[in-house]
Amino acid sequence: MLFSTVLTWLLVAVGFVVALPALWLLSRALWPASATRGRDAAAGGLLKLFLLGLVPVIGASILVTILGKVLHNGFLSALIGGLLLTWGFIGAGGIATLVGERLWPQLHVEPWRQTQRGGLVLVCCALLPLIGWVVLLPMLAILGWGVNARAFLSRNASADAAPAPVAPPIPS
Repeated sequence: MLFSTVLTWLLVAVGFVVALPALWLLSRALWPASATRGRDAAAGGLLKLFLLGLVPVIGASILVTILGKVLHNGFLSALIGGLLLTWGFIGAGGIATLVGERLWPQLHVEPWRQTQRGGLVLVCCALLPLIGWVVLLPMLAILGWGVNARAFLSRNASADAAPAPVAPPIPS
């Protein structure tokens, strides 16, 4: 095996380690209500989420296949597939928050830390050779689609959806 091949796979792994927790933290910062609904949806059971996530996976696969054949445009199919994959990984942020909440319950004051640490646990598990790459990472995307679908279907507002102020307001 060439050094360049080893370096390529190493950099792909480092990219996942950095990008996925950053994506989950960005999602929590931009859409706190959605992130909280995702965490609540993830608490409902992973088997149901997996089965619910299979519906968008099958639909996305059919959509990308049809678009690739009808339009003869691989770029458009890759773009749509990438967007759907990103949507799935954003939903997995609810699972990361749930893992962080269960492992570090004392961090309930700062829920972003629970997302950060739970995300690092999930990503480090996905680095496991073969099982992590071939089973856990795709399963994480499917579970993320299930989290998004369940959160979209439930749409129940959460009490701590709005972020707490960092500092008290300055009196004028």
